[in-house]
Amino acid sequence: MPVFVAVNFHYVRPKYDNPFAGIHGVTPEELERQLMSLASVAPFLSASDVSAAVTGGTPLPERAWFVTFDDGLREQFVHGLPVLDSLGIPAILFPNTAPIETATVASVHKLHLVRATTSPGELEEAISDFAGGRGIDMGESAVRPDLAEAQYPYDRPPVARLKYLVNFVLSGAEREELVSKLFVEFIGEDEAEVSRDLYMSPDQLRVLADRGALGTHAHDHVPLGSLPHEQARDQIMQSMSLLESWTGHVVDALSYPFGSREACVSAAAAAREAGIRWAITMERAVNKDLEEPLLLSRFANNDVEKVASTGSAARAFDARTRRWCAD
Repeated sequence: MPVFVAVNFHYVRPKYDNPFAGIHGVTPEELERQLMSLASVAPFLSASDVSAAVTGGTPLPERAWFVTFDDGLREQFVHGLPVLDSLGIPAILFPNTAPIETATVASVHKLHLVRATTSPGELEEAISDFAGGRGIDMGESAVRPDLAEAQYPYDRPPVARLKYLVNFVLSGAEREELVSKLFVEFIGEDEAEVSRDLYMSPDQLRVLADRGALGTHAHDHVPLGSLPHEQARDQIMQSMSLLESWTGHVVDALSYPFGSREACVSAAAAAREAGIRWAITMERAVNKDLEEPLLLSRFANNDVEKVASTGSAARAFDARTRRWCAD
């Protein structure tokens, strides 16, 4: 039975030298090592391969990898794409369009920037003051540790709970107010300038679209499953319309922001109504069939581990990926 494993990346930069942990990703060298280890196990699919299989029933290889990047970060184009090209590996990139259209920074990235430059104590105090002043419950009844840690398995429990509070417990308006306040207080830089440095330009998106390597991550980086059906549909359609106007190509693949299966199931109907052919979640599983093309599964790149330079680490990595492919 054909199976494929999707692997997702975000930040790709030469170094991570912020004073505090907040921005996590790979260097170009780490990206290359990971991809080379994957290549020793199975070939790679392109976005057109997946589309052809979903829409036309074109057979897939018995085992394959599928590389994706979320958020439309400029560093993916500048530092990630050359690595992919040098190895001859295809990928698809899923940008949010609101930050590019309005020269703003998405709340999720504002929080990353704040966490990378602010001590945990200062940040916790600022968030507690905000929540307390508005009667927002920050206890375990509101922010269940099991759900927080399942959503953010690579963060320490207090950080996972903080991120879960901001991204899933607060209302959209509360989240925007809090994160904007933190950004101004701790970053204080011109948001438009930060946005231009952080995200791809329409010209770069056009290059990706010409290569058949462009999808959408919706307009705003918000959990689509938490929105009413019409708003979720409009988030997707607005992004698709902007991408078509910038690139001249129709985009019909979606990566759900905050892509737990629970956050995506209710948004699948909105995606279908918007004209999306296939969509991908962050449910950590192997795709053994295409029976639910709007709910495809995907691993984070941390799930497949950073490959160390030692042969034993590389062999262990390969053994693990082989087990996934054989599940």
